[in-house]
Amino acid sequence: MTICWFGIYNPDFGRNKIYIKALKKAGHKIIECRDSSAGLVKYWRLWRKHNAIKNSYDVLIVGYPGHIVVPLAKFLSKKLICVDALGSLYDAEVNSHRPSFSRKIKSKIADFLMVKYADKIFLESEEQKKFFEEKYGKSEKYEVLYTGADEDLFISIPFGESDRQNIFTVLFRGKLTPESGVMYILEAINILKNNNSIYFKIIGAGYFQEKVRKFIEEKELKNVDFITKFLQDDDLRREISDADLALGQFENNPRLDRTIPHKAFEAFAMGIPYLTLSAPAIKEIAKNDDTAFFIFSSIGQELAEKIESLSKNPIILDKVSRNALVMFKNEFSFTHISDRIQKAVMLK
Repeated sequence: MTICWFGIYNPDFGRNKIYIKALKKAGHKIIECRDSSAGLVKYWRLWRKHNAIKNSYDVLIVGYPGHIVVPLAKFLSKKLICVDALGSLYDAEVNSHRPSFSRKIKSKIADFLMVKYADKIFLESEEQKKFFEEKYGKSEKYEVLYTGADEDLFISIPFGESDRQNIFTVLFRGKLTPESGVMYILEAINILKNNNSIYFKIIGAGYFQEKVRKFIEEKELKNVDFITKFLQDDDLRREISDADLALGQFENNPRLDRTIPHKAFEAFAMGIPYLTLSAPAIKEIAKNDDTAFFIFSSIGQELAEKIESLSKNPIILDKVSRNALVMFKNEFSFTHISDRIQKAVMLK
């Protein structure tokens, strides 16, 4: 089966890389039709590129991000039009990016047109599906496709090789967006600053970057390493594999209820225990004290207490590590992802 991966998508974004790789491993051919030019010229270039391959594929998938080019895809192609939406563009803008009024309006229109013209819409969770059904009505267009992880990159480490009896390393990585809850993490770091057996790493950049840096400096925190530079794959894998505990998202943000960050699947794939705020989306795939750890309020004190407790309990850490890795292999591997995409677009 030949699939056209279409749009203005970011080829380095996790879902694009994972899905394309999974489908290729399953024996499907991927033709990429992409342009990221500024302004209206990208539509012209996409039309020209698509015109050269329009008779060469069986189904078209709009990669992420791509909400705004779905009407163009529908106009250009007579094949099944699928879009990997992940979620609502408007929801992401409002709850993560603090946009201008005009961007809010544009993102709302983009969502509406995407729903109107797409034949299939891939969403990251059942909670995202509920969100779209509430906004635009129930539809057979919506398909839940969990993100998974690049299992060639995020490789599990042998159990028993961690150094938990010495320094317990806690890792937060990701964009420093409003829903990240990074300020609660900093509160926990400050509470634990006199515990010499626990060390933190924050890897990320974004909206709260300077606020994080200022907090660390003002509180004179010596128990945290703040890394803002982009890490190559090998360096990123090394940082994750060195962690004894990976942190998720902790803010009381409505978008958090619907999202499952890529780093959750990556932690599962590597057998790294994952601690996050309890939210509906993450509970679709993980269970507390079984395949992940949850806290139940966005309070730095509760987070600090949970981290300190886990640092002293290697038995439950190893149990959750093993269970999460088994869950990943059984439900989110390349094979499972390709099977779900094939079923969603009825590729047999």
